[in-house]
Amino acid sequence: MKKQFIAGAKCPQCGLEDKIFVFHQNGDDIAQCNACGHQSIRPKEVEPMEHEDDHHDQPDGVVIFRDRH
Repeated sequence: MKKQFIAGAKCPQCGLEDKIFVFHQNGDDIAQCNACGHQSIRPKEVEPMEHEDDHHDQPDGVVIFRDRH
């Protein structure tokens, strides 16, 4: 299994930074925390988030992971 660490990523469960890596399994990209083991599936299609104060048309590059089933 090839692991790719994500610089600056913060685990949503334990809150530690620089512990998240992504790997490919059964057609999905799985993000996992190296410290606590929390896993989530990387979405295949990302819908842009809209904020009330967001008035620009450029995406900010943020990808949100959802919990793994």
